[in-house]
Amino acid sequence: MEMLDFSNYTGKLNETLSESIVPPILQGSFGIFGNLLALILLFYYSKSHRWGEFYKYVFALAITDLCGLLFHYPVAITRYASNFEFEFPEKFCYFDVFLFSFSFLSSAMIVCAMSCDRLFAVRYPITYRHGNHKTKRVLMAIWVFSAMIASFPLLGFGSVKIYYPGTWCFINFASRRCLDRINTYVYSSLCLLILLITVIANTAVIYSVCKYDKQDGILSNDFERRKRKNDETYIVTLMLSIVIVFSVCWIPLVIRMMINASAKDPKNGPEELLAVRMTISNAIIDPWIYIILRKENLVKISRLVKRISSGKHLPAIFITTESQELGDGSKTTENVSETTTVTASTQI
Repeated sequence: MEMLDFSNYTGKLNETLSESIVPPILQGSFGIFGNLLALILLFYYSKSHRWGEFYKYVFALAITDLCGLLFHYPVAITRYASNFEFEFPEKFCYFDVFLFSFSFLSSAMIVCAMSCDRLFAVRYPITYRHGNHKTKRVLMAIWVFSAMIASFPLLGFGSVKIYYPGTWCFINFASRRCLDRINTYVYSSLCLLILLITVIANTAVIYSVCKYDKQDGILSNDFERRKRKNDETYIVTLMLSIVIVFSVCWIPLVIRMMINASAKDPKNGPEELLAVRMTISNAIIDPWIYIILRKENLVKISRLVKRISSGKHLPAIFITTESQELGDGSKTTENVSETTTVTASTQI
């Protein structure tokens, strides 16, 4: 296994110091706070959602992302704060490799499972409603499988490496060794496969929802139409957000891994740092998608948009001395019409 040596960075002192401590602090703070808030909301509204299958996946995703952020960022920020003089203990670097590999892969698989679950719920609603989903077993299988893949470098299948600017460790995809390149291809190909399945599943969900939307005439009353329309809006918005954020955050790291694995001169620099920060951003944004795009919030936004687009303005009542006198009955009937003209409710 490759020695964990920081000497590669001493010759790039100015380049290393150019890396600011602000991005890791912001990422760590927003990620930890967002996942904690998502967990609090899940428990607070547990009576309404009754821990349906979708919310179990959201809970597992928040727990996985939170643990990954909590274990990594305090040590990484310590190295930034020490002006890059604090060195990782060798055992921590091995743990950091396992942590990154496990959290990245398991989060991606949970999002994929969530997408497949939504697809099954939309395409086969009756079977889904009465079926035994075994969500807990699926989550356990995801975590076990991710732990196995993340353990490959620790078992000698490939090696680990400290990456620029010496604040994170990951599987060695900047190596010319054959075993390292094979391990890189296995991990990146698996991530790419999960990404493709997620995109396909979400696209199928959106297509199914839009297709069924044209069949609203089969519903018996307006209440059922409105209720399903709200549900469809929620599903489409959430799925679109998930697939866009997931794709944007994951593609840079997968591309960098494949480029380095096939390059004659693999790089270990700012491009790799940016790629891993983009991937970590997925764990930071995920809880905020759930927090902001909750069904209740989308329903309120949808009603507000419809109200504005239909030309119905929001009333604003101005209370004046004349209107108070009208309320007290101190004005005569003849004066009522004049006062009403002055104090009538104005619309914005």
